[in-house]
Amino acid sequence: MPLSPDEVRRIAMLARIDLSEAEITAAQGQLNAIFGLIEKLQAADTSGVAPMSHAGDASVRLREDTVQET
Repeated sequence: MPLSPDEVRRIAMLARIDLSEAEITAAQGQLNAIFGLIEKLQAADTSGVAPMSHAGDASVRLREDTVQET
């Protein structure tokens, strides 16, 4: 669902960003491109993919939480 210029203005107002008309047009194109990419990602079949608990296989070293002088 593409964003309209009025929706971009509202988003900019909520974010407290002052955009000119040219910037609104540019932001509209960029946001619509991002939403298009999200739609493509959501269309991917992930039924056979197990969810990951972490993005990498790195283990996190844990240390005891003790008070120390800085």
